[in-house]
Amino acid sequence: MQKDNLKKNGSQTFLKGAMVLSISMIIVKLCGMVYKIMLTRIYSMFGDQYAGIGTGIFSNAYEIYIPLFTLATAGFPIAVSRLISESVAKERYKDVRQIHKVSKPFFIIMGLVSFMLMIGISFIYVDIVKSPYSIYSLMMLAPSVFFGCIVSIYRGYFEGLRNMVPTAISEIVEACVKMILGLSLAYLVMRFGMNEYNAKGTIFTLSFASETEAMNTLIGFSVASAIFAISLGGFLAYISLKIIYKRRKNDIPEEYYENSVDALSRRETFVNLVKTAIPIGLAALVMSISSSIDTIIIQKVLYNMAIENREALLAQFNGKLDSHIPLNPTESNPITIHTYLMGAFSCALTVMQLITAVTQVFGTSAMPSVTNAYTKGDKTELKKSIETVLKLTMLVTLPAGLGMFALPYPIISLLYDGYVAVVAADVLRVMGLSVIVVAVSTPICSMLQGVGRVDLPLKLYSIAMILKLATNYAFVNIVEINIVGGAVGSLVSFIFVCIVGMYFLIKKAGVMPDFLNTTIKPFFSAVICAVAAYATYGLLENVIAGAFATIVSIIVAAVVYLVSLLLLHTFAENEVKMLPKGNNVVTILAKLHLLR
Repeated sequence: MQKDNLKKNGSQTFLKGAMVLSISMIIVKLCGMVYKIMLTRIYSMFGDQYAGIGTGIFSNAYEIYIPLFTLATAGFPIAVSRLISESVAKERYKDVRQIHKVSKPFFIIMGLVSFMLMIGISFIYVDIVKSPYSIYSLMMLAPSVFFGCIVSIYRGYFEGLRNMVPTAISEIVEACVKMILGLSLAYLVMRFGMNEYNAKGTIFTLSFASETEAMNTLIGFSVASAIFAISLGGFLAYISLKIIYKRRKNDIPEEYYENSVDALSRRETFVNLVKTAIPIGLAALVMSISSSIDTIIIQKVLYNMAIENREALLAQFNGKLDSHIPLNPTESNPITIHTYLMGAFSCALTVMQLITAVTQVFGTSAMPSVTNAYTKGDKTELKKSIETVLKLTMLVTLPAGLGMFALPYPIISLLYDGYVAVVAADVLRVMGLSVIVVAVSTPICSMLQGVGRVDLPLKLYSIAMILKLATNYAFVNIVEINIVGGAVGSLVSFIFVCIVGMYFLIKKAGVMPDFLNTTIKPFFSAVICAVAAYATYGLLENVIAGAFATIVSIIVAAVVYLVSLLLLHTFAENEVKMLPKGNNVVTILAKLHLLR
């Protein structure tokens, strides 16, 4: 990194970092989507009933993993990034290296503690959610908590210096290993297990009381083998970051380092890290824990509903589930419709998370730029940074969310087949609305942390999660709504986070963003985009194959969206110039009078 890279324009730095992370995130999410879709299809090859069950087991493993992973990693990487960015803004370059040194032992200890906690809690968790075959996956996933911690040592360091490339490389390495090795292992375990059972009546030399028990165990083994690749991917991501760090120790020019004031002591540095990390980590932990509690509550409600109100629940699916999903659990077959429905919910969630992952990237990239501008007291640059984050977030989130609302089944059926897609489509329609506020809340909270209000996201998320749990419980308990109710709570709770969070961001930053060009114009363009998608699909669905009709509809909607944005004069000349070949684009748009 050259000297001027540490001090260059914050909006340009943010945009470059966001582009790097966005490209990597698209690759990562595509790998993850292919991984999850193909995993579902692998189980469908051996029987339609196994698709939802396998996805449900996979989802259960992640529900206990995510809170522990968050506990171990959420606060400190962001704290490291923020403090390093702040140190660079104050030209305290020796503090940068001190922060990195102090963070290492903490991450390692947290990783080991979280690894052991996950092993211990897993046995209790599978009993609570009545999914005993998830235990194998949880055991295979536990090492990834530790590797995630040591990976965070380096990601926080590089992100604080506004260098997003190492994070991007490590994420792609991790995703590719997970996809290629995970799918291969999952298929091989299922194939060899089925062959052995058909030939000898055993699975990997183990005997079972019934075929159902044998198949459920085999699926558990298969999902566990797929998840093992996630842990291996985490280890290889750490190796890649370690190599990059050793080659880039001179990111801070030596003359900057030599002329810097002395670093704070290790004790002072650690105290600053803890003060910054605890509220940030607790905010993320509140969300993760509430998500796991939410999943447990939803599954418990559905489990009881499947037993106590069987006929009414079946009626909601036109009898299409009772042919292959057992609704009455027994000790030898504890898998019920609740696991299947959670698998369908997870399929819809995979699509939704493609959007939230991109806006999470915007939040990660925004943190150092907003912190740098706020620390220097540069209101002009701070306003520009906030507006850039908001506009990019809205430009991506609004058309995607409204498109999911307009075409839920066509979109979900591109990825999944069978009746699981029908159930997931009902969930996705609600998620199309909730994803807008969920996705926007992440960069808002990141910017709040960037301007020094590291405590506020914790308070907002705590209130929001109470709202979410109460709302979901109320709606899922309605048999006519059932699993679809699990998406309503996010809509209600994150509307609160967005409105209140934005109010405090404006108050603390002391600047008023341009909402007309960052939010209102993209919203109207997104509405037109969704209408175009719905109308185009309606015209084509009986003319060409469903998948082609969906793809054409999305392409038409994207063109309509871009044209609408330009006709509304959403973009300024300086914004377009930050894009690759931006000067050429500006020349064309200026001639057409499409810039504001």
